[in-house]
Amino acid sequence: MRPSHSVAQCALVLCFLFPSSVEHEPPEEDVCNERSCYPATGNLLIGRKKSLSATSTCGLHGRQRYCIVSHLEEQTKCFYCDSRTEWKPNREPYKLSHRIENVVSESYEDRNRNWWQSENGVQNVSIRLDLEAEFHFTHLIITFKSFRPAAMIIERSADYAKTWTPYRYFAYDCQNTFPNIPERPPKKHTDVICTRRYSDVAPSTGGELVYKVISPHIPTENPYADEIANLLKVTNIRINFTKLHTLGDDLLDYRPEIDEKYYYAIYELVVRGSCSCYGHAQRCIPMDNAARVSVPYRADMVHGRCECTHNTKGLNCEQCMDFFNDLPWRPAIGDDSNECKRCECNGHAARCHFDRAVYQASGFVSGGVCDECLHNTQGKNCEQCKPYFYRNPDRPITDPYVCLPCKCDKTGSLNDGICEGEEDSERGLVAGKCYCKSNVEGPWCDHCKNGFWKLTADDPNGCRPCSCDLLGSFNNEGCNKQTGECLCKQLVTGDACDKCLPEHYGLSDDLYGCKPCDCDLGGSVDNHCDVITGQCKCRRNFSGRRCDTAESAYYCPSINHYTLEAEEAEITDGQIEFRELPVFVRDHTWTGDGFVRASEHTQLVFKIDNLAQSMHYNIIIKYEPMQDDIGWENIQLTVVRPTDPSVDGVCKNLSPSDDFLTAKFHPNSGYVEVVPDVCLEADVPYEILVQMGEKRTKVSDRTATVLIDSIVLVPPTEELFISQGISADNHHRVEYERSQCRTQQLSLTPISDLPDVCVRYICPVAAMLLNRSLECECDATGSRSGICSGKGGQCDCKPNVIGRRCDRCAVGTYGFGPSGCTSCECDSVGSLNNNCNRQSGQCSCRERGITGRQCNQCQPGFWSFPDCRVCQCNDHASICDQKTGACIDCLDLTDGYYCDHCKDGYYGDPRLGINLSCKPCPCPGGLDSGFQHADTCYLRPSEHSEAPDVVCNCRIGYTGERCSSCAVNHWGNPNELGGTCEPCECNGNIDVNVEGSCDPVTGDCIKCLHNTEGAQCEDCMEGYYGDAKIRSCQKCVCNDLGTNRTAGACDRVTGQCPCLPNVIGIACDLCAVHHFDLASGKGCEPCKCDPTGVILSDDGMSQLQCNELDGRCYCKPGRGGRTCSDCEDYHWGDPATGECRKCECDRIGSATQQCDRNNGSCICLPGSGGPLCNMCARGYTGQWPRCQACGECFQNWDEIIQDLRNQVEALIETAKNVEDTGVASVYDNEFEKMENSLLDLKTQLESANITRRNVIGLQNEIDKLRQNINLKKELLNSVGGRITEISSNVDGADLELKSLVEEADRLTEKSQAFQENATLLRVTDVQGAYNITRESAEKSSAAKLRTDQADLKITSAESSRQEAIQLLDNNQLDFEKQFSENEMALVRIDKQLANFETVLPMLNRDVCGAESAPCDQLCGGPGSCGHCGGRSCLSGSVSKAEMAKKFADEADQKLNEKQKEAEEVLGRIREILQQTFITKNKAKDGHDIAEAAARQANQTRASLEEILDQMKEFIDNNQRSSPEQIRALAEEIKMAKISLTSDQIEELADQVRERLLNINNIDIILNETRGNKTIAEALQKSAELASMRAAEIRNTTTVVRQALQRAGTAQEVAKGAIKNATEQVMDARNDLNSATDELRLVEISTAKTNETLVKLESAMKDINVQYLSISEDTKYAYEAADKAIRQAEFAEVASEQLEVSFEKAKELLSSQNIGNELPQARAEELRKRATQLLHKTQRHRSDISQLSANMDAFDVRLADYNRELSELHSRIDTVTTQVHKQIEYYSTCDI
Repeated sequence: MRPSHSVAQCALVLCFLFPSSVEHEPPEEDVCNERSCYPATGNLLIGRKKSLSATSTCGLHGRQRYCIVSHLEEQTKCFYCDSRTEWKPNREPYKLSHRIENVVSESYEDRNRNWWQSENGVQNVSIRLDLEAEFHFTHLIITFKSFRPAAMIIERSADYAKTWTPYRYFAYDCQNTFPNIPERPPKKHTDVICTRRYSDVAPSTGGELVYKVISPHIPTENPYADEIANLLKVTNIRINFTKLHTLGDDLLDYRPEIDEKYYYAIYELVVRGSCSCYGHAQRCIPMDNAARVSVPYRADMVHGRCECTHNTKGLNCEQCMDFFNDLPWRPAIGDDSNECKRCECNGHAARCHFDRAVYQASGFVSGGVCDECLHNTQGKNCEQCKPYFYRNPDRPITDPYVCLPCKCDKTGSLNDGICEGEEDSERGLVAGKCYCKSNVEGPWCDHCKNGFWKLTADDPNGCRPCSCDLLGSFNNEGCNKQTGECLCKQLVTGDACDKCLPEHYGLSDDLYGCKPCDCDLGGSVDNHCDVITGQCKCRRNFSGRRCDTAESAYYCPSINHYTLEAEEAEITDGQIEFRELPVFVRDHTWTGDGFVRASEHTQLVFKIDNLAQSMHYNIIIKYEPMQDDIGWENIQLTVVRPTDPSVDGVCKNLSPSDDFLTAKFHPNSGYVEVVPDVCLEADVPYEILVQMGEKRTKVSDRTATVLIDSIVLVPPTEELFISQGISADNHHRVEYERSQCRTQQLSLTPISDLPDVCVRYICPVAAMLLNRSLECECDATGSRSGICSGKGGQCDCKPNVIGRRCDRCAVGTYGFGPSGCTSCECDSVGSLNNNCNRQSGQCSCRERGITGRQCNQCQPGFWSFPDCRVCQCNDHASICDQKTGACIDCLDLTDGYYCDHCKDGYYGDPRLGINLSCKPCPCPGGLDSGFQHADTCYLRPSEHSEAPDVVCNCRIGYTGERCSSCAVNHWGNPNELGGTCEPCECNGNIDVNVEGSCDPVTGDCIKCLHNTEGAQCEDCMEGYYGDAKIRSCQKCVCNDLGTNRTAGACDRVTGQCPCLPNVIGIACDLCAVHHFDLASGKGCEPCKCDPTGVILSDDGMSQLQCNELDGRCYCKPGRGGRTCSDCEDYHWGDPATGECRKCECDRIGSATQQCDRNNGSCICLPGSGGPLCNMCARGYTGQWPRCQACGECFQNWDEIIQDLRNQVEALIETAKNVEDTGVASVYDNEFEKMENSLLDLKTQLESANITRRNVIGLQNEIDKLRQNINLKKELLNSVGGRITEISSNVDGADLELKSLVEEADRLTEKSQAFQENATLLRVTDVQGAYNITRESAEKSSAAKLRTDQADLKITSAESSRQEAIQLLDNNQLDFEKQFSENEMALVRIDKQLANFETVLPMLNRDVCGAESAPCDQLCGGPGSCGHCGGRSCLSGSVSKAEMAKKFADEADQKLNEKQKEAEEVLGRIREILQQTFITKNKAKDGHDIAEAAARQANQTRASLEEILDQMKEFIDNNQRSSPEQIRALAEEIKMAKISLTSDQIEELADQVRERLLNINNIDIILNETRGNKTIAEALQKSAELASMRAAEIRNTTTVVRQALQRAGTAQEVAKGAIKNATEQVMDARNDLNSATDELRLVEISTAKTNETLVKLESAMKDINVQYLSISEDTKYAYEAADKAIRQAEFAEVASEQLEVSFEKAKELLSSQNIGNELPQARAEELRKRATQLLHKTQRHRSDISQLSANMDAFDVRLADYNRELSELHSRIDTVTTQVHKQIEYYSTCDI
């Protein structure tokens, strides 16, 4: 099968362009692997002489004569040809044979020895090559022996000469020979055109004709295109010669002899190509035997059979091999081999064919179809099994036995037993699967489905249905599949096996059919459940299928649910001890906030009234394990019942003696279980009395104590399980007891550490105990969420929050709020313990001198806790910083650590003893004057008066003693209102130390540096560019050749030089694109390259850029000239038409071989002339090239004649214009010249008219000028001396500048030389000029850089010198003044030092204990002695200080020991105030259930009225609150009449305290939560919650009363203190008057008076401290009163809401008062003891201070003076040395 079309191979296209020198050598590697490949090209005629034929051959039928026209000089003109035999050399007649096979050269030597020749005079002759196969033809070459034909055609055939197509027409005259064929260059490879080339008469022999199928001059976009392939593909080639070249004599004479010289003769014919393999073979092989008969074998011939690869076959690889038809045959193209693909038949077929429809349906992926599939397969790939066969999934598809016959039972299957043929999980297909009837199943459809029986072939459904339930029948079969009988599962019953057994549910296909209910023994009512879902009947608030979990927001309490805390019981003769939470949970062995420390005869009364079930309970007493081996032997318990037990209850047989019990504490245990148990009824209030007897029987021990935690009521284990009716089955109870669940929970084992069995039994036991689960009720403030743990009910508490409900702060924390609680952090020294008020966080301070929430501060007026020293503020402040002692809020315009200096802006000396008050600084106008220019000032001793001078510390930019002037390089008017001195804004381009760098009035910059200029030095100087604001101005670098110097300087910002036309670049050093000749100095000229004549660039575009030096364009072959628009060099003509002729200038007579490119005329040397410079020129004579000039005569006459000729031509041209311009215009120029001459003459004559008066005036002027000249001469003589003096100074400057001037001269000379050389080179050598110019530019840039650097160095040196001089001038006076002051200070210090040395022995005695100087051998001394004091020197202050320190350390230790005791005492006191705020939140929860509060609150009216009277008295005394406000508080409390039991109030008390704070939004919160399930259920407990709210409000009133009492007490104390202070002041005044009256008396009276004054001063300070303390107490009292008023208002609103909402409350809660007198007494005692110890410590320290004050002060002052003096001397010496060095350096440096 031959392809319908083919694709040309790119390799073949390139082969004829670049023929291979090795044509027959086989490749070394397989180049066809995964890509296209092509055979080598060669001469297709080699080995194919027999395939050549010609229609006319000379001498073929007999001897024939012919002649040669070109043999003009040879004697023999005619010859004979005889082609009846083959040609053989050197023998006749063989060498006369000119057959067609002679055109095939066997060797290079034979090329011109033989040839083919046609018959004489035959015009139409054709040569034909018939190839045995399809070949690719690339080009042919014909070498003619005769003239080339006047016309000929080259044709091809690709179908073995059936049809012919022309390649190309050749003719000397195309238009007449082939009139319908266009004559032009081809534009495409397929263009059929006629060309005159190769058809000229010349040469007469040896002319060639070359034809290339693919022209290299035509771009080939796609070498694989079909049109290219059709051009190359041939089976036959024919060359038709249609016209001979003749001399015309054949038209005049018809004799045969005339035609003997006209014939076609060819030396050699070369037809190059390769065998056509469509890219599937890299070489070709000989043909088979049948074809080899006509084409004999030659080793170097191009064979016609392809050696196919890529699974192809055929003569030209035009077919796919058998069984390789999966893809259509295609030629190989480039890197795509298009290999024929093997058909995939899975080994079940041996043949296949290509189906295009299948190929298209597969998405052009596969088109092979297998033929005659075997092994029971079918499909296009034999991939399917035939019907009634299926594919074995365990065998591969290639297995011969992959298809197995179906095994379906025809009785139970459909479609006569056909099965599924393949496996496909995605489609749900299973190989071999049978399609059963509706009631039949099994892999082979051979048995009935479950629920059906009796399989028969006649039944269309296969089987009959059963009457049994499938789920309940045995094996889920429904019935016996043969008999139809029902058989039930083990837990299923019913005739049809359709019901579960009792206490079972969920009929299913399980093995037993149903599942047991397994209802929870505690959470469910019984063990019956829903038969479908298995849901058990749950008790209240239990959920889950088994009722084994609490509902959401509910929990199962643990067995110790009924826990009664000892600290909440009524205590007689016992103390509460609080405990902070331990770090690890496992160390938390108690409940509540702590313990009760009980001793012998302590009694605890526990109350409980919320038992859920009537049953027997064990009383568990929990206590702290004791460390001894005795325990506690005598403990009595009594159960107090309000009434007798119910006659029909579980306690009906109870006897009175059963309520009296005894117990004993074991030493190593944490609890004791009292036996026997007691019977208690539900909802009955009980009191349990615990009486502590003797620790040891009959042995009294008053010191014996024990810590009791709580009591717990727990039913006996057997009682719990028997109550559930499961006594017969002890499995649950045994498992519960074996795991010791009861013991572990009573021991407070965390739930996370409990065994799984115990965790599982928490909910069942809770259900037995309470008959329900409980609501979480997590406190919204203290918990992170409202959901608690389902086991135990613990809520997720915030930091430092405790309690199951997260409703209170832990011990040692306070501030219950949204963020949790905050640690008290009470100071260990200042507080009694770490317990603080849970509301305010106030710790219990040890003594009155300590204050602060944490007891870590001193009272106002003192500092340095805990020593609390008096503030030292020079009487300008009353308080100071608690830690540093720095004074706070200094008065009298003072400031500083001790209020010892004036504030900024003021001057004076406010220290005690000096008392110079602070006054505003006059700099110059003073503060608030509008022109103050200093922030501080100071006093300086005056040299002219005793009063010191005020010196201002001027702000930056101001100067002068009063800052009344602007500093250097600042401008403005500082002495006017609002006037300022602003720095000169010069962008950093002036020397700020050089005076006059800017204008002091306007601020304009004057002395700009760094090559800048402008009012603010904001611009670069002309000739410089850059950014002046960043000091980057640099000199412009402009290329002289490209810069337009008349256009100004460069751009001041970018540095862009003004360029000449067509010049670019910052420095104008480049020509624009497509321009050249920068060296001309006039700009660059355009290249003007011809786009059609230049070469192509890398991107395929015309290269229009020329050489930048000479402007020559880059021409392609055949083009020349500078712009490539002419013919190539040494040629002339029009290159656009392709007619370029070679110049024929004579080498002797022409100046150059290049002729005129338009007409071909040559440029001749002198003497030569003519178009080709091969004759003598005009004016010369003789025989060329020996031409001689005609002489001077001829030359002269020739010049005259030429001038006349030019004039005549000009006149002719003028005459031509007369018609347009007229005759006058011809002489316009002459007329204008004449008029101008006349005007000049007239002007001169007029200016020469001078009168006598003019002459006299001129003479007077001359006299005056002479007098002036004489005066100027005298002045000149006087100035001469000055000039001489100045000249001497200038000489010095000249010497300094000499080196720079010489350097500049050298640079100038070099620059001029460079310029001259550049000009010279530009004219002579363009390339050299360019190189030298470039080097000069580089040298010039380097020289400029060196010059700029030198300028910068000079500028920097000058600036530094000015700075040094300015520094010396500015500070000279200060230096001298400072030196004088230092000298005076040194004299004073010397005097003081001499005085110190005289008192040093006495000071040493007071400090170190021995009167000696400077060091004592035993006691040492101060300073460098190495030690001071000792055991034998106790009289010294150092030894006393060490003893005092020891005493202070002991006192601190005792204070720390007492702190812990005080913490426990103050715990309850601080909790009282917190309850007031918590009550507010609790009142909110009682909104829906406090209906009867109004009626019951009347009982508390009497007590509230008493409180109101106290409040009224307090407020009247302080003039703070009105009686109406206090009464509002009372009314609020009166209205709160709520009935609750005491135990219920204890449980909810903490919730009320927190929520009362937010009482304002109670309506909103209640409305939002009214629909909540938890609130809804809480409404059922209205009586309980109402009682709870009343109790909280009652607590509020108690707290308010106590707060008012404390406020009244504090006020009384304050009044007393004020009264005492007043009396003391009056006494002091009396004493002072007495002392004044007795001033004349003896000195004793004076001394007494002074002593009295000292005491009065001390008393006044004490009074001041007491007054500040009283002020703080009064403030606290006012705040407490305000809080009470606000609480009363809140309570009133809450009472009104409760009164409207509820009117059915029945009981009133009895008040509970917590006594706190005992803790207060203990705290007061501890405070007194701590105060005494502190006072003692302070006395010791006062003694130490008095003894060492003088010596310490002297040592410090002496050391300071010595150090200051040394520093000043060192600084003066250093500064002076540096200044002199700088002056010397900058004055003598080379600038």
